Amino acid sequence: MAKDYYKILEVNKNDSPETIKKSYKKLALKYHPDRADDHKKKEFEEKFKEINEAYNILGNETKRRQYDAGGTNNQFRQAQSSGRQNFSDIFEDLLRESNFGSQFGNYEEETPELDLHYGLTITFTEAAFGVEKEILIKKDVQCDSCNGTGAQDNKFDTCKKCNGHGRIEIEQRTPWGLIRRTAKCNECEGQGKIPKNKCRTCGGERILNRKEKVKIKTPKGIDNNQTLRIPNAGNAAKNKRNGDLFLTIKVTPHKIFKRERFDIYMELPITFSQAALGCEISIPTLTDNIKIKITKGTESGSVFRLRNKGIPYLDDPNYLGDQYVNIVVKTPKKLTRAQAKLFEELKKLDK
Repeated sequence: MAKDYYKILEVNKNDSPETIKKSYKKLALKYHPDRADDHKKKEFEEKFKEINEAYNILGNETKRRQYDAGGTNNQFRQAQSSGRQNFSDIFEDLLRESNFGSQFGNYEEETPELDLHYGLTITFTEAAFGVEKEILIKKDVQCDSCNGTGAQDNKFDTCKKCNGHGRIEIEQRTPWGLIRRTAKCNECEGQGKIPKNKCRTCGGERILNRKEKVKIKTPKGIDNNQTLRIPNAGNAAKNKRNGDLFLTIKVTPHKIFKRERFDIYMELPITFSQAALGCEISIPTLTDNIKIKITKGTESGSVFRLRNKGIPYLDDPNYLGDQYVNIVVKTPKKLTRAQAKLFEELKKLDK
């Protein structure tokens, strides 16, 4: 028989997500196995799993709609196996979301922002064909004097607070009772050891903030406002893990070309005589100048297509877009006497 997840969480079918979440947190705290007596521990564990299973469905908008539409318990069995069954992890999340977790901030795991975000301006041609650059950014780096250990001469003592384990057991008094949990030792920051003498360069912090040069290479075909990710080029953490560097690309406009995806467009002004009589004219491309033939009687608005003269495809640089040349027949605003006389003669012939 299918489980009634609404009944398990003690909510109604029309209740809001906030109400469901509030009820889930209340029940999860109430039935956490650490709060049970020995003879009720198994009962609390089963109840806690059931509550977690129900919230995995009702706490997810898509799964909740599917469940309300008539999904059976079998369809959602996967939620129970995929949901976190580690009671301590779930309970720590609940504490972090409550006001009580903040009272023990010295014991919480640090999650510094390791990723960096910068802008990079490149030219139209550099965007098309890629470019190598060296940029200067300010970032956290591992101290090279102590190799990121924080210790002078790489000498340590065992942390007395955690006895070298890196984690300690703490008690937290909450409205639901006394909770015991383990957390990172705030004395040695989870290392289990303390420098005999702190590094003179970083003062034992293991990290320095300074300007660093980063070499980057943009791929062919990158466009304006796209983001380039440079792995491991972000801030360094004390656990010797590095974040990433994200560069938002700004492409300066070209004097001649405009881009649409991987094609480029340009306007080519020609005179009345060139349009009427035809001609051969040199035009620029992204790589060189080429000559194209303007046929007799070409009208303004005619478009010439030059295959493979556009931007390399970002996902496959072996393929290139095309270049489109839009013909614009210029109407002279001022005429010399000789030109005016010729146009008068032409006017007579048009009759």
